Amino acid sequence: MHTIRINDDTYTLPGSWDELTPKQLLYLVKLTKSDIPVEQVKVYMMLYCLKAHVCRHKKIFKEYVRIRIWQESPTVRFYVRHHSCLLHPEEVSMLANLFDFLICSEEDSSLPMRKYYHLTPDLTSNPYPTIHCRLWKFIGPEDQLLDITFEQFMYLQTYLDAMRSDPTKIDHLLACLWHRNKVFDINQLDKDAAILHHLPEDRKILMYWYILGSLSCMANSYPRIFSGEGKGSYGRVFDAQLRLLDSLAQSDMTKKPEIRKGLLLDALYSMDESIRRKEETEESLRNR
Repeated sequence: MHTIRINDDTYTLPGSWDELTPKQLLYLVKLTKSDIPVEQVKVYMMLYCLKAHVCRHKKIFKEYVRIRIWQESPTVRFYVRHHSCLLHPEEVSMLANLFDFLICSEEDSSLPMRKYYHLTPDLTSNPYPTIHCRLWKFIGPEDQLLDITFEQFMYLQTYLDAMRSDPTKIDHLLACLWHRNKVFDINQLDKDAAILHHLPEDRKILMYWYILGSLSCMANSYPRIFSGEGKGSYGRVFDAQLRLLDSLAQSDMTKKPEIRKGLLLDALYSMDESIRRKEETEESLRNR
């Protein structure tokens, strides 16, 4: 968390995606659905996290911006309803830049020397460990998808790819991770997806961000495994997952059920070690 000082009062602002509360994240979802510039998103998030708003400008403020803050400061010994402060536009911009972690810039391949900006959902903390929908309780995964099975990962990858052509597949994507039973059951996937269909769209987007952020974190932890991933059709992605399962089981049909129900992290570690040993063998052969 960032600690800032305004007029001798201290306040806190999030310093990463995982430090944003579910309520703040839902507000960010709302902002991304509106047509506002990226820099303005950061300003709105700064104000929202401070529980502040910009007061109507008056001539006596001159070049200053008056902001009224409702976030309670721990340095104040008694409760006050709000604090008003006058800030230069540059100071407002400096505070907004604390939310740079939300935005990523990339070079525009079609126009050299030009960049485009987009959100980078690095959220790895599950905003909804449990969720209720249509009187049903759904159990979600741990932070960073640490407790999902290899089978869940197989279908997760499949429906992520399917969403490129059919965004409504997000219901099945979420049902891969949030389920009514204590453990994931592929036979209940369609029923769970039908119930999750009734979740508010903003919540679905937030859960989708969590999935993308956790997968990105996983890819950074196991670059040997995820570096060669390609884009393919719905069927090809699922076939690739089945071939991967066959490789882990060493074509032994009796081992496949155990691997499917086993933790994904165990499978990733085994694959990473296998690739590492293969690379070492190839390197030693080249050096002969």
